[in-house]
Amino acid sequence: MLNRRGLAIFVALYLYMVNMSTANDMRRVIILASLIQIHALRAQLLILNQRRIQRRRRAGRLRRRFWVLPRPVQSWFDIHFVDIAIPDDYFRRQLRLNRTTFTMLLNTLRPRLTRQNTSFRDCIAPEKILAIGLYRLAHGNAYVTIGPNFNVGKTTVIEAVEDVVEALCDLKEEYIKFPSTNREVLATCQTFEEMTDLPNVVGAIDGTHIKIKTPIESGPDYFSRLQQHDVVVQAVVDGEKRFLDVAAGFPGSMHDSRVLRNSALYRRINNNELLTGPTVRVGGREIKPVLLGDSAYPLSTWLLKPYPESTNDPPEINFNKELSSARVSVECAYGILKGRWRILQKRLDSNIAFTSQIIIACCILHNFCIEAGDLWDDDEVDNDNDFPIRDGHRDGEDLRNFLKEHLWNL
Repeated sequence: MLNRRGLAIFVALYLYMVNMSTANDMRRVIILASLIQIHALRAQLLILNQRRIQRRRRAGRLRRRFWVLPRPVQSWFDIHFVDIAIPDDYFRRQLRLNRTTFTMLLNTLRPRLTRQNTSFRDCIAPEKILAIGLYRLAHGNAYVTIGPNFNVGKTTVIEAVEDVVEALCDLKEEYIKFPSTNREVLATCQTFEEMTDLPNVVGAIDGTHIKIKTPIESGPDYFSRLQQHDVVVQAVVDGEKRFLDVAAGFPGSMHDSRVLRNSALYRRINNNELLTGPTVRVGGREIKPVLLGDSAYPLSTWLLKPYPESTNDPPEINFNKELSSARVSVECAYGILKGRWRILQKRLDSNIAFTSQIIIACCILHNFCIEAGDLWDDDEVDNDNDFPIRDGHRDGEDLRNFLKEHLWNL
């Protein structure tokens, strides 16, 4: 049990004790006993160290380190997407789309979702990336809980959701378009003809709030009258509940009228880029295209809002009824949007920029489904009317009074 150095020391001490005088016999015995005890203790420590190393080696063989955690061969999506025998209703409940709409969306986004294989592993198929992103938007589940449903890790889920949201946002100009030409304006106005007798209505405008995590910076600005931190979304909707314009990410404390004045839509209208024609002649007066809003918005020649609810004037009550029957389309659109893509009903913990992208991506999916004929029946209606504000736009007041009398005399 002794190495060469220990043996040499032992021999040297032994020779030293042999050459000592008999007077020192007692000291010699004590030193020899100490040496024997030291070497015995060292031998015991060596044995214990060797046993500890062996236990570590055995434990290392038992605790295998994985590059990829062992998972089932197929997830529910891998099985149900291929197996036609699985009812479409189950597929629709999971991803909020039927198979046909999913295939159409996949064909549209495939170039943006296709990845490259590596020497370590094969990449995830585009249809699975799209399914992961849609599942997150449809249910709002945490990334760590979505992973096991698709047999992927948390990081893969995050990357897939980001890819799907960014790919959808790239389609904003194609699927969310405010009518700019005379033909587009006329087509949009026709969607309101059966809803109201108000002439030349292009869209209904309203805002809603999406709850968010308290921002690190400017937290008080995002604390709204709903006693929560959120962002304001402004949208214009046509009579078929299709989004024509969406602006998201405004601080929750901002009033709807201020959000409007800070939006790109307001600047384009004031620059005469939108809502300039065609006009409709009513009682000898030319009426330009108009938007309908609630009492939170300022009255103008292109934006009509109702008379005060306390009015007792029959023509004013009739005007409010006609305006409300058309403006309800934007409230229904918000209800369908939040009912179908339920991530908007939960608190979003992403930064403001990505939160805005998520909201816009859901609006794009909303319009995509309408064009595909994949409608969603949902009775949830979001009614986020802001407090009314005073305005004194005389031209808008004159137009509203004129239309009030026109409707009353029909």
